Amino acid sequence: MACVLLCDNGEATEEVPVDRLIDLVQGSGVACLLENRIEQTERLGADGVHIAANRDLYAQARRLLGESANIGVGCGLDRHEAMQLAEAGTDYVAFGSETPNIEPPNIDGIDQCAELIAWWSEIFVVPCVAWNIDNPAQAERLAELGADFVAPSRLIWQDENAATIIAEIDSAIGRVRSSA
Repeated sequence: MACVLLCDNGEATEEVPVDRLIDLVQGSGVACLLENRIEQTERLGADGVHIAANRDLYAQARRLLGESANIGVGCGLDRHEAMQLAEAGTDYVAFGSETPNIEPPNIDGIDQCAELIAWWSEIFVVPCVAWNIDNPAQAERLAELGADFVAPSRLIWQDENAATIIAEIDSAIGRVRSSA
């Protein structure tokens, strides 16, 4: 199962083009989520929202959007926040850097993400997303460890070979799923 996340660049967006995109995505039988735009999600009829890991923000989104909305949270590498939000009812938690290719010095963010995903998949039923994945090898590794979904890095979409990279990521995940 896949979904399309319409990402927030922090600027005001025209609702008409966003509404058209939502209709196109949903018309293809795929769920469409908006990033950080709780009120716009409700107004435009998107399937849900992806927000930062924050219990108050999650509660606000759930109150406004209702129980049927898909609400996911980006937890970075914070296992405590992920556990609390899973207990609160979030539909998924996303682990990984929120900023593409930027990691704290001397820390391998992918290794930390891999450790969290392996731990999470052993204990929790709430799905987890490997967030901000840069290449097929990372996608395959994290899917093997139990990531339910993989969210490609925003930088991939800027590459002239974006479609090929996405197809390779999909193929890598497919290999893992077919051998399970």
